[in-house]
Amino acid sequence: MAERASDKAPAAKPRVSVVIPCKSGTEALGALLADINASPGREAAEVIVVDAFADDAVRDVAEERGARVVRRGTGHLPGAARNLGAAAAEADILAFVDADCRVDPGWLAAAREAIEGGARIAAGPVDDLFPFHPVARADNLLQFADLPSGRPAGPLHMAPSCNFAVRAGDFRRLDGFRHRDGLSTGEDVDFCERALAIWPDGIRFCPGMAVRHAGRRTLLAMIRHHHGFGYSRGRLRLLLTDRQARLARIGALMPAVVLRRLVYIIGRVARLSPSRLPVTIAVLPLATIGAAAWAVGFRRGLRDGADAPDADFATAPPAGAHSRYKE
Repeated sequence: MAERASDKAPAAKPRVSVVIPCKSGTEALGALLADINASPGREAAEVIVVDAFADDAVRDVAEERGARVVRRGTGHLPGAARNLGAAAAEADILAFVDADCRVDPGWLAAAREAIEGGARIAAGPVDDLFPFHPVARADNLLQFADLPSGRPAGPLHMAPSCNFAVRAGDFRRLDGFRHRDGLSTGEDVDFCERALAIWPDGIRFCPGMAVRHAGRRTLLAMIRHHHGFGYSRGRLRLLLTDRQARLARIGALMPAVVLRRLVYIIGRVARLSPSRLPVTIAVLPLATIGAAAWAVGFRRGLRDGADAPDADFATAPPAGAHSRYKE
């Protein structure tokens, strides 16, 4: 006798909701979803793809691979897209990964275990998806020098939103990601800064929670991205003391800002992943260009922020607001 729909047991609540904001790039999205579907513990997770630019090709790839698609308006900034996915999520744990990443087999289980083990926010290694591309390598070096594979578990001061796990309740308590003043970057630094004000040791590095990130592969795209990231950091005064902000506004000190950033990055590589020092030195000229773009944007952001009224906090832009995640 055929089983009636009313006799079926209700589906178990997922333990983890994986949220993937996506604006385009169906090939990359398909590869990421294949990684997640092959992960241990996949049966206890739901996967949500936020189709941020209402692209039917993105919807089709996501649905073919068993993901739930969220589409509400179009043109969402990345943090706002993540907020839409989080609002639709059913699990008590949220795990965020970007559509241009690939995840290691243990990523999903490691994210869940880190949060269930007491971390308020968990992040893991962010390695290179294109390790032999010099621009992509330099781009990732500038962003993720603090997050190499091989780093031991322990506290962090910042977790990037491309590899990020948090309890849904904590995410709501902090009002999700905010694109302050409508800026397209800096939402993850802002989130972590607010989290650390409540839980000073709450952000943890989890070695098993590893992803590989596709760095920008043209010099112009890298320059634009790091200029924008520096601008957001300065405009919003993220992770800055008043003294640092005053000094960085002085144009004559801009070379010192670039040098300080490069020295910090080289120091982190030497301490956390010394085997990568030769490659780091090899791409240092490209990284210097990116660091200089960051410094120019940083100084400009500090100057604009000093003259601006209080920041306008936005968790979701109006439908139709246009922005690009990546050049």
